[in-house]
Amino acid sequence: MTEALSVPPAVLDRIADLGARLGRGRQEVLDPRALSLASGVPLDVVRELLRGRPAGEPDIHRRFRQRLDLLHDAHRKDNGRKYSHGEIAAQSGISRQQVQALLGGDRRPTMDHCSRLEKFFRRPAGFLQSEDADALAGALAEVEQALLREWTARDAAASLYARHGVDGIALRAALLSEGDRTRLLQWLDAYMTERSAGESPARAPDMAAGPR
Repeated sequence: MTEALSVPPAVLDRIADLGARLGRGRQEVLDPRALSLASGVPLDVVRELLRGRPAGEPDIHRRFRQRLDLLHDAHRKDNGRKYSHGEIAAQSGISRQQVQALLGGDRRPTMDHCSRLEKFFRRPAGFLQSEDADALAGALAEVEQALLREWTARDAAASLYARHGVDGIALRAALLSEGDRTRLLQWLDAYMTERSAGESPARAPDMAAGPR
């Protein structure tokens, strides 16, 4: 096992607090299964790291195999089937024989292999070989940023409504282009619907930056 512990408890508390503000429980925003898929870290390791316990695979080549196996299983075609060795080879630029050897654990990856596979599976650089604790920390950072964007959108919507009311917003919308006006009114409609239902208006990320 590695000596690395989980991310600092303060990070988990920040994410849980943001989730609570948006009406989501700690288990929802810190879902181990979702974090496992996002980070490539095995589920049991994610659970241990979230508890603050030492965990993870210390061997870089074994970590590579774990991450690649997870990607190959989770990243599927539109029909739900896994990508074949030939399809991965054709789209990544790695030979079919090398893809087969990498997936079978018969070949150690080069940096070029890792880079090409990460691009094929649409994962960030370093995904296939970073230490488990670091990979989990990266996934948690993405969760926190997404929640912050949602909270910003909610706060902006609430402030806009409080300052201007529906009539004021509608008058100002008339000064916008047709596309921006449509976006703003859709945003306001979603906010009012969720507000009436007693829910957090957390689904308006497109308007967070305001009209163009």
